[in-house]
Amino acid sequence: MRLKPTLLFFLLLSYTAVFAQEDSTDYDDEPNYWVKPSNDEKSRFGIVMGIQMGSLLGTALPENRPLIGLLGGAYGRFNFKSGWSLQQESHISFRGGNFVAQAGEISSIKLLYLDFPFMVFKRFSIKSKHRFGAGVQYSSLINSYMYVDYGSYPLGVSPKLDKSDWAPLISYQYQFPYFALQGSAKYGLRNLNQGQAWPENAKPLNNSGMLNNFVVAVNLIF
Repeated sequence: MRLKPTLLFFLLLSYTAVFAQEDSTDYDDEPNYWVKPSNDEKSRFGIVMGIQMGSLLGTALPENRPLIGLLGGAYGRFNFKSGWSLQQESHISFRGGNFVAQAGEISSIKLLYLDFPFMVFKRFSIKSKHRFGAGVQYSSLINSYMYVDYGSYPLGVSPKLDKSDWAPLISYQYQFPYFALQGSAKYGLRNLNQGQAWPENAKPLNNSGMLNNFVVAVNLIF
């Protein structure tokens, strides 16, 4: 039940961001919530939404397979001279990993995170549609679900994972007339496996093994 207020907050935040979106230039003929970015704008606020392909890499559950998830939230970008800009995002994301499982083994782990990516972008000319960036993302685990034997419902007990993660990231943006397409890759530095016993149904876990987030995301930036 604790998840519903968080989701509602981010839906309201995203809705507010769309109708409060503005930049440093004045537009008399266009509404503020849907303005075309200019080459000299100083700031922009809006929403970010997209899909991501994630996996849980490491030795704890080595036969990993990708899992597709969604993300959504808000962002702010501040532009400086010489093509540099800073971008801060906050969003909820669904990720995790699938696994090759035998009878009674883990087939999937699904994770719900609150993410805070911070990126530095560079545009090499004032009229360029391309931005290249790098940065770091802090993630806080909201909830986790574990599936055994490819069941339709998760086990009643969640796996014991590290609640925090840090991930370096690289990113690329292509600016269309009214939105940007953003791609990024992130690798979690923290071992999510805390070396504690998992629920009895999840017997194949290697307590000394590694379990790290890896994500490739494609987002729309409005």
